[in-house]
Formats: sequence, C-alpha cells, structure tokens
Amino acid sequence: MRKKKIRFRNIGIHAILIFLALIVLVPFAYILLISFGKDILDITGYGDTGFSIGNYERLFSDTKYLYWLGNSLIISLVSMLISLIMVSVASNVFSKFKFAGREALFQTILLIQIFPLTLMLVSLFKIFAALELLNKLLGLVIIDSVIASAGLILVSKGYFDTIPYEIDEAAMIDGANRFQILVHITLPLVKPILGIVAIQSFVLTYNEYAIASMLITSGAEKMTVAVGLQSLIYGQFQQNWGMYCAGAALASLPIFILFYSFQKYFIGGLTEGGVKQ
Repeated sequence: MRKKKIRFRNIGIHAILIFLALIVLVPFAYILLISFGKDILDITGYGDTGFSIGNYERLFSDTKYLYWLGNSLIISLVSMLISLIMVSVASNVFSKFKFAGREALFQTILLIQIFPLTLMLVSLFKIFAALELLNKLLGLVIIDSVIASAGLILVSKGYFDTIPYEIDEAAMIDGANRFQILVHITLPLVKPILGIVAIQSFVLTYNEYAIASMLITSGAEKMTVAVGLQSLIYGQFQQNWGMYCAGAALASLPIFILFYSFQKYFIGGLTEGGVKQ
C-alpha cells in the first residue's frame, strides 16, 4: 500500500512538472513560429503561415540589432562581475563581522528593495543628467550593478551564514589574512550561491527596460535589446511582430548559454572539499 502511495505521489509530481514545463515552452515555441512565419499575425489574426527567414534578414539589415545585443551583453557582463564582487564582499562582511550599525545597514538594503523602482525614475534621471551619464553605457552599468547587488545580498547572506566560522579561525592560525580567507576558502565553499548571483544579476540587467529606456534618450545604436525590441512594436517599425519575435528568440540565446555554464553549481555540496561536519 505504501509503495502505491509513493508511486501515485511521484506520478502526480511528474504530471505537475510536465504541466509547468508546457506553460513555459508553449509560448516560446509560438514565438519561434512567429519569427519564422510570413505575416503570421496580421490585422485579422490570420495570414500566410509559411516558413521564412525574412524576419531575421530584415532584423539585421533594417535595424541596429547587433548594436542592441552588443550593448546588452557588455552592460550585463560588466554588471555581473561587479555584482559578484560586491555581493561576495558585502555578504562576507554582514555574515562574519560585527560592527556598529550592521543591522541598520542591512535593513536599509532591505528597504531599497521594498521601495518601488518607478518612484525613483525621476530622481535617477536628474542625478544621471547632472553627472552627464545620459546616453552612456557606464550609467546603466552603475545603476544596474547597484540594484542587482542590493537584492542579491539579501539572498546570499543566508548562505554565507552556513559556513562554519571555525574554518576561518583555523586559516588565521595558519597565518592567512581576511582577504586570503575570502578568496581561497570562503568563495570556493559558496560556489552554488555565486552561480545563482551570476545568473540573476545577468538576467536582471539583460532584461531591464524601465531605466534603460529613461537613460538612453537618443541614438538607436546605444539602445539595449529590451529597448530596441520595444521600438519594433511602438516606433518607426509599426508593430512588426515577426521581427520582434526573431529578435526575442536570438536575445534568449545568451541566457541559455549562461545558465548551462553555471548549472553545475546549483547542485554542489555546501563545503565540497571542505571540513566534514
């Protein structure tokens, strides 16, 4: 009887997982169909559903798509590296150091996440205009790195808390300083959470639209993918869904590659190669 219950439970779990996978995959498959279709979405909702690479050809010939993709990759990769450094250092400090105002500072970071982003847009625009960072990738790198790091510190601190402090004490007895302990001992033990930080910071920056559309006010070659694709719907291209879906399909490839590269860190042990508890 118990085996039957376990079997039915497993069947139910797999059915739910398959259903969730279909919810994710069906819209993506539809996007691919539209990207290869000839006017698959016209005014009536019907059209020539034959396959063609015309949308992809026009995407590269009629738009600045390579600029958009390059800008997004540069901003996302640099922001990811900055976020990894900031999150690693900040999480280590909050987890292992006791100093005056630590709780207040940590709660301030939490409040930053609660505060709606839309309410900050006007202030951000004025600040970046005063610093002459409008229409510059550096401005997006700065703000995206800060926003991504603030949220990910809250996630990663709990993981850093699980690292036994005895490991640090043993290293200090052997003559290691704080920086050496962080780089050579702590970071290798927290690879799973660093993998999540890398992916999340990249995805958050890569998909960000509101700030990018506000700070990049002129020049199609300076747009990011999110802003550029939006112009394919509302702008000079007049709702070209075929080109939009072609650009969206190509833009998803870097995220797939990044996730595939870092997925092994999701299943690591807490202290692989470290001390047995």
